[in-house]
Amino acid sequence: MAQIPDFDAKGNASRAPNGSGSGIELPTLATSSDPASISNPAKEHQSKDEIQFTTGDSSSESPPSSIVEPNLSKLRSILIVVTLAGVSFLNTLGSGLLTIALPRISQDISLAENLLLWPASVYALAAGCLLLIFGAIADVVGAKLVWCTGSFLYIAFTLAVGLSRSGIQIIVFRTVLGVAISMCLPTAVSLTTNTFPRGTWRNIAFASIGMGQPIGYSVGLILGGVFTDTIGWRWGFYISAIINGCISLCAIWTLPTVQRRTTKRWTSGLIEDIDWIGALILSVALAILLYVLAMTTSSYRRFSDAQNVVLFTVSILMLIAFPIYMHYQVQRNKPAIIPNKLWRNTPFTGTCIAVFFCWAAFNAFQYFSTL
Repeated sequence: MAQIPDFDAKGNASRAPNGSGSGIELPTLATSSDPASISNPAKEHQSKDEIQFTTGDSSSESPPSSIVEPNLSKLRSILIVVTLAGVSFLNTLGSGLLTIALPRISQDISLAENLLLWPASVYALAAGCLLLIFGAIADVVGAKLVWCTGSFLYIAFTLAVGLSRSGIQIIVFRTVLGVAISMCLPTAVSLTTNTFPRGTWRNIAFASIGMGQPIGYSVGLILGGVFTDTIGWRWGFYISAIINGCISLCAIWTLPTVQRRTTKRWTSGLIEDIDWIGALILSVALAILLYVLAMTTSSYRRFSDAQNVVLFTVSILMLIAFPIYMHYQVQRNKPAIIPNKLWRNTPFTGTCIAVFFCWAAFNAFQYFSTL
């Protein structure tokens, strides 16, 4: 039989006295009275995915987040997916309605011909320029709060679009709608990744959110034609607001709360943890660029106007300055909204390029379908 080894004063195991090597070697025992100093094999073998799910991002630039209730029932998981995908669906539903009904809308509210494409353009302009800013704010104050705020704003101004009586009103209301949806889109990604670990449910959630946009636009095109010829284009926006109201009320109870594990006050986090200058440079550059492109949609000859040339030049210079500023921030160990090293990640860069061209084709179709 194997012999049980002796223990020295420190608790270390030694081989059997006969030196035959048949003694059973036992691991070294921790001498500290603190139970935390004894390693837990279950934790040592925990998968990387599980660690990321429970602790979030461990980078120093943004403290980790976690959800309060990681164990969700199947019903609640379904409701979360439906809620997030529902707003994604309604986002493009309104664009589809507007695209088909635009000729009738221009007649009803006396929208000038040179402003005909602005209700659609300002929506994309506001949404695209503010995605980064609201995504960064959500990391500090909470994704659920920002998502719900944007969703309820979307309800109010969808109704306002339906009640518009002039071209200026519908342009302003569509601009605020773009601001509202820019609160919902980045936070939907945050809520998904912090709610579901890697696996089936996360894949279903992302697929549903992505699928909601083209389906919503297609349904909007169909309903826009039907409503315009029957009960009126305004009812398309009324019905959209009612559906969104049901989804938003449901979200108050279904969406989990993502909390930051930090003792820092949220006001301090807004000041110290967000790269406001970088976000401002990129947002203003994109806003100016999109404005110039929108101004030239009626005629490419307008691109040669002095005002458009100056604005286009300023936007290009700001876009060039952005990566330089990002490098400066990283060198100083300060928050950078999009660090340059992120673009070295081939899957990330490839995905961004693919999404860019997909949406370019999608928006081009939206433009030509109104002709």
